[in-house]
Amino acid sequence: MRQRRQWKLPPCSRREDVNSSKLAQICQLPKEFDFPRVNLPECFHYTGPLHDPNRLAGLKEASLPSVSFPFEKLTKQPLIYASLGTLQNREWKIFHCIAEACVGLDVQLVISLGDPHSKESGKNLPGSPLVVPYAPQLQIIEKADLIITHSGLNTVLEALSRGVPIVAIPITNDQPGTAARLARIGVGEVIPSTRISARRLRSAIQRVLRDDSYKKNASRLQGAIRRAGGVLRAADIIEQAISKKKPVLSSAKGSPCKIMQV
Repeated sequence: MRQRRQWKLPPCSRREDVNSSKLAQICQLPKEFDFPRVNLPECFHYTGPLHDPNRLAGLKEASLPSVSFPFEKLTKQPLIYASLGTLQNREWKIFHCIAEACVGLDVQLVISLGDPHSKESGKNLPGSPLVVPYAPQLQIIEKADLIITHSGLNTVLEALSRGVPIVAIPITNDQPGTAARLARIGVGEVIPSTRISARRLRSAIQRVLRDDSYKKNASRLQGAIRRAGGVLRAADIIEQAISKKKPVLSSAKGSPCKIMQV
């Protein structure tokens, strides 16, 4: 409210008034990834991930931010990339379970601890996973056959933007909701962190790697993300809302917003 007074905006009596714009609401999911919705505002837009479009198109490794990674240690085995993000990366029991689940499978497991300052070496993990404190995630996902994640939205969208299926281990916050969405559309398997075991996880990994429906569904979502418009469409919607000071209607309920090409 203090900021609203500073910007000479009228006071709001309800929380919804503050959180919900009447001009435009932007969601970085593709519509196909969300649950079926009714009664969405006419100014609600599914734009897909708000990422740099050049990265989504696939830049050469040399043009991406430099993060040290031993690419020379990657084998020709199917690659599984596991990450619990930067907030849940202290769940060492889950890392242990992931490593144990991959023992005996014809795969190479790469584990990112999500902390460039981590002193953990992964020597106590079962098998022989390639463990790094921090990984160039976009580059590794490009090479991966499967992603194991806590179902953080950024990692999920990055995987689906490249058509890579997922095994999700949701832990907290919005992660169970994101995991429920990916299970619903068949792009992966879900094991809640409270029910995880090496046996359950191994079975999920094998199902996703062996059943090509997961890969096909992930590729379908990849196409949906490309068609959604992304950050360019989101920026265009915002500029249109600001310049005209009128609601920008979604294409489903009004004239479509023209996407700027820059």
